[in-house]
Amino acid sequence: MSEFRQDIVNKNWVLIAEGRQRRPVDFQSYAATPPELPEISNKCDFCPGQESETKQEIAKYQKDGKWLVRVVPNKFEAVGHVIGKRTEDFYVSRPGIGDHEVLITRYHNQPTALQSVELIDFTLKAYIDRFNDLWLHDEVQYIHVIQNHGMQAGASLVHPHSQIFAIPFLPDRIRDEIVGTRNYYETNEACVYCAMILFELKARSRVILDTPDFLVMAPYASKMPYEIHILPKIHRAFFHQITISERKSLARAMKEVFSRLFARMQNPSYNYYIHTLPQRLSMSRRSISDKDCYHWHIVILPRVNVWAGFELGTEVYVNPMPPETAAKFLR
Repeated sequence: MSEFRQDIVNKNWVLIAEGRQRRPVDFQSYAATPPELPEISNKCDFCPGQESETKQEIAKYQKDGKWLVRVVPNKFEAVGHVIGKRTEDFYVSRPGIGDHEVLITRYHNQPTALQSVELIDFTLKAYIDRFNDLWLHDEVQYIHVIQNHGMQAGASLVHPHSQIFAIPFLPDRIRDEIVGTRNYYETNEACVYCAMILFELKARSRVILDTPDFLVMAPYASKMPYEIHILPKIHRAFFHQITISERKSLARAMKEVFSRLFARMQNPSYNYYIHTLPQRLSMSRRSISDKDCYHWHIVILPRVNVWAGFELGTEVYVNPMPPETAAKFLR
């Protein structure tokens, strides 16, 4: 029996259609990378020894004389520091102002699942440092960190890397989340994500991993098979304000989650991204601070199905894998 479920935060609907379910072994064709890759490739612009092939680095994180993480401007930037102005006649446009950076990890054959906890922690530290720097740019209204792994997820290179976008407006998706968390807070005097954590810990059916600092779960209204959310148990609105201890705990949780995806789903393509409260967002109505309402989190989307005409035409996403089944498989 299929079931429509509503996201408690943004109020969007999904259709859980279990009858269209596929087995995990059926996802082998979605493997993100070839099984055998060299640790260093002299044909890869992101590998050690090829540093001159990228733009001048913004930051570098080293250990024992070797860089582990480099941050460089994207050679094929989607946004940049261009001259222009917003126009409004019949249509509305604005120049593509912003920053587009690439965060490169050292080893060609080590996606997140195969990286050490230490290397994942270096990556998280680099994210935080870039947040702190990019928020100093007056035009920046939102910072979006993503990682695309595999062709089905839109990755153009095999070498593991993340991307950081700093853009001059607040995306509707984030605005909807902020409004949803604000509305819940006004009605219940509580953060919806904090309430969600308590509910899911009691229900247990969608819990994938429970650590002292983070809850990893399959969301109730999952848009995709095996969608995963990582929620901090300590309420924080801003990702870049987590403590060093929380950052290291997050690195351990991410290592475990991505290792399970790699081993149990044959290294699927995926996207992950961080949702966080914009630093410049002002006080909301009724003098409620959005930092009390919003709760940063990480979303992981294994790309093991294709959205078709129904999803694209209605924005009601059909998910053939109930999150309870997905969580049981990944636990």
